[in-house]
Amino acid sequence: MHGNQTHAVPESYTRYLENRFRSALKLVGMPIRIVYKTGANPYAGRRNELTPRQKASRKRLMRHIKK
Repeated sequence: MHGNQTHAVPESYTRYLENRFRSALKLVGMPIRIVYKTGANPYAGRRNELTPRQKASRKRLMRHIKK
């Protein structure tokens, strides 16, 4: 299985998936192994640069925030 945050999948959910696959595919007595893989985020550690229009909008919005 591929996805994000696969390290957070509980063991109980893995057992649930195994049982559902076993019943749906009629694999009685067959061992099923589910392997989780997480891809690397290509944007990790990069900050988006704001355009001049976004900077002006942000400046305008920040004027109304009380200090």
